[in-house]
Amino acid sequence: MKSKNFDPLAYIESAFLDNDPSKEAETPGRKTVSKGVARRFRRTEMSAPRPRRAAKKPEESVIDPSLQQVWQNLPKNIEFLCSFYDDSVTSNYYRGNFKETREELVKRLLNPELSLEETSRLLGVCPATVRRYTNRGWLEHHRTPGGQRRFWLSDIVKFVEEHGRFPEE
Repeated sequence: MKSKNFDPLAYIESAFLDNDPSKEAETPGRKTVSKGVARRFRRTEMSAPRPRRAAKKPEESVIDPSLQQVWQNLPKNIEFLCSFYDDSVTSNYYRGNFKETREELVKRLLNPELSLEETSRLLGVCPATVRRYTNRGWLEHHRTPGGQRRFWLSDIVKFVEEHGRFPEE
């Protein structure tokens, strides 16, 4: 039996809107209805699924040995990239100038540009969630000339530090 006062559209809309308890009244057929309150979407806090770590327990989570080796060699690799060579010899074998300086090349290697798919895989969420993060201004991004979203690794790390959550114990 349906109630005459039940409004299915208002019922669905209420799930996505802020409800101020001081300005709400009970109505048959649905829990709350705002009286004269301007309805607005939630923008004050993160309400989407947050990036999360793998569901392994701390004693089970082991870094892959090859990644561990890369991590240990990273300071030495950065020093190598920044200090040993220059482009004087290499430039003799190419016409014109390089499209980026040596410093820009090193920066690009250390802080890579990632696609939407790569970002969603790193964060452990679906691509639509990553789009939502960018639309709400939570996750920094830039666009390619074709209009696709691209992300810097450093921005993803910053986002996880600000909004990420740890698995429940």
